[in-house]
Amino acid sequence: MAINRQGAFDNYMVTAKYLSTRNMALNFPAKNLGKFGANDIYGLVIDMPMSPVILCSMSVYANGACNLHFNNGIEYTGAALRHQTVIQPARTLVANAIHLIESAKPTKNFQLPMGRSHYIYILTKKGVYKRVIDPATVKNDSKEALGFYVLYQQLMQTMHSAQLKDRAAAESAEK
Repeated sequence: MAINRQGAFDNYMVTAKYLSTRNMALNFPAKNLGKFGANDIYGLVIDMPMSPVILCSMSVYANGACNLHFNNGIEYTGAALRHQTVIQPARTLVANAIHLIESAKPTKNFQLPMGRSHYIYILTKKGVYKRVIDPATVKNDSKEALGFYVLYQQLMQTMHSAQLKDRAAAESAEK
C-alpha cells in the first residue's frame, strides 16, 4: 500500500516498506560494521529522484555493502555478497565522504527530496549530516561535491551491472 505524503511540492507515493527500510538504513548502528571513532564516517544514505514518480535511496556502508531501495517497495540488496565489483566502489564512496562532510550540516530531520535535488545523509557515531547536491548545477558546486557526485554515479552504474548479471543468472536458472 502506498502512502501519499501531503507536502506542497512532493509527489512521491511511498510504501510503508520503503519508509521502514530507509529509516533502518539512516539509523544503522556503526557497531554492526566494526570499530569507528565518533567522527568516522561509516555509511551513507543517498536519496536520488529518478523521475517525477520514482525515488531511489542507496545505502552504502564502509564494509562495501550497497543496497538500493525504491519508493514503490522494490529493492535490490546483497549485491556485494554476489559481486566483488561492488565492494571497492562502495568503500571508496564512503571514504571520500570525508571531503563532503565539511559542507554538510548536522540533521535529525530525514525528509525526502523535492524536485531533482539529491539528499546525501552521512552517518557517523556523532550523528547524521546532510548535504544536498543538485545534478543540474553540480558543475558549479565545489570540486569535492562534483567528485563525490561522480563517484556515486559510478557506484550506481556498478549496481546496475550487478543487477543485470543477477537477472541473467535467474533467467538461465529457469531454463
